Amino acid sequence: MELQDILNSAKINERFKSSDSLEILNLQDETHQYLYTDGNNVHLLHPDTFEEIEMTLDTCEGGEQAAALLEDGMPIAVSFLTTPELGRQPATFKLPSSHVFTVESVVERAGQAAKGTVYMTARLTNGAKLQVPEFVNEGDRILVEVETMKYMKREL
Repeated sequence: MELQDILNSAKINERFKSSDSLEILNLQDETHQYLYTDGNNVHLLHPDTFEEIEMTLDTCEGGEQAAALLEDGMPIAVSFLTTPELGRQPATFKLPSSHVFTVESVVERAGQAAKGTVYMTARLTNGAKLQVPEFVNEGDRILVEVETMKYMKREL
């Protein structure tokens, strides 16, 4: 069996006998709110207890691409691992599957004679760039699929 450590992502191969027993650990998800990024650390706030936690960017599920989409006030799912040795501690965090962003600017294409939907590059208020259809304008609020960084629809 290939096992992966949740905290440091180290992988090992292990063989078990039918008489071996394993300890079951508890992994619990809680919603937090994104506050800000300080270097390689992300600061998150629990909306009910107002407890602030700090996690490193490499614990983000989805990697650097997902971390680039972090925006003030965004709801974040934090997975807490409870172990007998270390107690309860944050292990990983995940962005929502889709989120509404505001378009800061769009790069118009010159002389397009293409059939079908024409895409152009848009910069979001958090600095991320993605391709959007030509009818999206500066200041529009758009729904983006976070995992693929693809435009889904315009919010009204």
